[in-house]
Amino acid sequence: MLKQLLIGAAAMAATVGIQAIFMTFALNWAKASTQRAGWRPTRSLAVTAVILWFFVSICIQCWGWAWLLLYLGALNDLETALYFTIVTYATLGYGDVVLTPDWRLLGAVAALNGTIIVGWTTAMVIAVVQLEYSSDEPQS
Repeated sequence: MLKQLLIGAAAMAATVGIQAIFMTFALNWAKASTQRAGWRPTRSLAVTAVILWFFVSICIQCWGWAWLLLYLGALNDLETALYFTIVTYATLGYGDVVLTPDWRLLGAVAALNGTIIVGWTTAMVIAVVQLEYSSDEPQS
């Protein structure tokens, strides 16, 4: 049990690091775009770009979890590991793929990790919306 929790904590730390890097770039870009003279993306384009940016972040994190599960032998092939990770990360939890009893606690940690990251992503999108729509210039 302790081994699963330690591995899960390390994986969670890695995903938080990835998310923090993506967050920093997104916020810096959004702040710069609201202050840029001349051409700047429309508000809706800026928000869409940030959403897609964080989607890439979450994809990278899911691939990391999938490779970890494959490396540990918790699942047998990459497609299944990636499918399990995405379903778990999104807390959808179909239940058609489950981890072996030796690793099932790690699945719960992945779900908790996904909940945190999706919540954080939502907060970041809201922050960008506020940045974009609080400027004085009328845009669409």
